[in-house]
Amino acid sequence: MVNTVDLETKVLNIFPQLEQIKISKSFPNRLSLEFSEFPLVANIVNESNVVKKSYIINSVGFAIKENLEDPKLPYIKIKTDEPINPKEAVIEKSKLNYILNAKNYFEDKFGMKILGIQYKPIAREVHLYTDKGFYLWLDIQKPFEDQFKKLKKAIVKLDIYKENLEYIDLRIAGSSGDKIIYKRR
Repeated sequence: MVNTVDLETKVLNIFPQLEQIKISKSFPNRLSLEFSEFPLVANIVNESNVVKKSYIINSVGFAIKENLEDPKLPYIKIKTDEPINPKEAVIEKSKLNYILNAKNYFEDKFGMKILGIQYKPIAREVHLYTDKGFYLWLDIQKPFEDQFKKLKKAIVKLDIYKENLEYIDLRIAGSSGDKIIYKRR
């Protein structure tokens, strides 16, 4: 006799791309399967010391497609010493959500597009590359909303829409308030 609950758990453990599965018995000797997959959310470009590979990852950070790209999805570049293991989560779900939400928040609040993203797991940083040709550096351990508030306040003195910038570092917190470091070209 097949225990469908146990079988569902085993299938979900083997196939991390599945969001849910429902197995039902049809007597006398048939099983019916219904399943759904997590949505695909980003292109990953992994550059290691050994190889450069691309993946498409789902909303929980697992690589679902290898050596493929979807131009409609955002690009996240990750440099590592060793190639990433596609059998494990490429990016932890909470960090992936942070990166994608920061991208969407910036595009919505500042009216600029993000053309590319660099994720630096060891430094715990995210660098967003804007359509104005500069990077925004974020600390993934701090709320991106707070870091973007600093930028919003600084727009009075630093016109990010017209200034020829290389980067704006929003990670630093000064003792007397918020600090922004930037570099002009």
